[in-house]
Amino acid sequence: MPSRLRPWLAPAVLAASAILLHLACAGRYGFFRDELYFVACGKRLAWGYVDQPPLVAAVARLGWWLSGEGGSVLAFRLPAMLAHSGTILLAAALARQLGGGAPSMALASAAVAVSAVHLAQGHLLTMNVFEILLWSGTALAALQAASGRPRRWLVAGALLGLALLTKYSAGFLALALLAGLVATGARRELASRWLWTGVGIAALLALPAALWQWRNGLPFLELIRNGLLHKNAPLPAGQLLGTVVLEEGLLGFPLAVLGLGALLFRRDADPSRVLFLGVALGLVAAALVALGGKPYYFAPLFPPLFAAGARELERRLPASLSWQWAPVASALLLGVPGVPMAIPLLAPEALVAWQERLGVAPPRLERSHTAPISQHFADQFGWEERVAAVAAAWAQLPAADRARAVIFTTNYGRAAAIELLGRRLGLPQPVSGHNNYYLWGLPPGQHDLVLAVGGRAEDHARSFAEVVMVGRTPRIPYGIPDESNIPIYVLRRPTRPLAESFQGAKRFL
Repeated sequence: MPSRLRPWLAPAVLAASAILLHLACAGRYGFFRDELYFVACGKRLAWGYVDQPPLVAAVARLGWWLSGEGGSVLAFRLPAMLAHSGTILLAAALARQLGGGAPSMALASAAVAVSAVHLAQGHLLTMNVFEILLWSGTALAALQAASGRPRRWLVAGALLGLALLTKYSAGFLALALLAGLVATGARRELASRWLWTGVGIAALLALPAALWQWRNGLPFLELIRNGLLHKNAPLPAGQLLGTVVLEEGLLGFPLAVLGLGALLFRRDADPSRVLFLGVALGLVAAALVALGGKPYYFAPLFPPLFAAGARELERRLPASLSWQWAPVASALLLGVPGVPMAIPLLAPEALVAWQERLGVAPPRLERSHTAPISQHFADQFGWEERVAAVAAAWAQLPAADRARAVIFTTNYGRAAAIELLGRRLGLPQPVSGHNNYYLWGLPPGQHDLVLAVGGRAEDHARSFAEVVMVGRTPRIPYGIPDESNIPIYVLRRPTRPLAESFQGAKRFL
């Protein structure tokens, strides 16, 4: 093997191993609620949605095609697996850019590979895994640009623009990077035409999504406000820190703290070439804490911090192979116990027993979540069974009633499951007031009968003179409790136009 490629051997093995691990279990449970919703968005491609920019919808549409229209959960998640693997390699590239050798490249890669939160995000096709990848790529390109390769600001701008099309939180990164440049000796980069061209690229890429939000009344801001008031479970500072430590690893978290210190207080020929990134990452972390961010919101900060910490540890340790490679082995060994809590290696009952043996419990990130396993697992159970229950209720309606009926659900998870998994059962396109389903509205035609999945009878009675419960969805032992035993109603004799009732069902949350 050429000597220039030898340092990449361990990161490549770790990246390939991560993909193999995902392939071994990625289809063990089922589709995640948000995955189904993103596919529904992908079938209606637009420059924006109530709750996210457009990139994840486009990728989910690709994943749905790869899956044979929902035939394989594993195939659907291939883009997410590749993104996680790419982040492992980017962590190695960041360590190399910061001056590290093969041991620090391997350690940075290992820290990403065994981090519970990075594994979990690589297991699901959501925007989070792509956000982590794109933030890491932006950080690498920015470091390269500030270290004498100014044209890399074009790459940084393009990646930042894609990050803004993935999650609006990339705006924090953009502002923090600018603040980092202004506050440090790297402000000389502000005179570079390449940097401002990169800024222009990022702005042009993000502009259509921003315009979509503006033209639709900034629904994302309404969603954020409602989430803080009614959905997200507040975490005390100590619990937030403890959860982040568990998610990033018992070795990974202190490694990241060491990395932040190394970026902020590095002393070499020109520390400003890395100081701006340390300032930027610190500012983003402070903003997330101040805004009450969930623990996994911090995940995109860690690959660059792992890399900086790995380089600093390599510099401080003796040069012998045993000393240099011991942290890599330690990171892998310490990360093993958390792997079953990140990806579905175990059956649910075995997972609960494993959690009890370790003395840990899944974090409660939303006020309604009380399942014995973490939400990213619990929300993968039961969608086929729930849709089958809805199909049974729909089949009970006379043909004449079905011709003038719509299926209404109270959240986008139920709506997307009925839309995607219910098609082969003969179910029509459902409607909902939740997030982008509200903007998609009612189907054309005259409708005066509703099959409602969820809600309370007394609430439905405000709009319909006849409310009859005709069934319930099944109880799912390890699923989200709020999705078990859901009532199914037939609503007849509307007391006001259906369009008017639908307006009152709006829920951006």
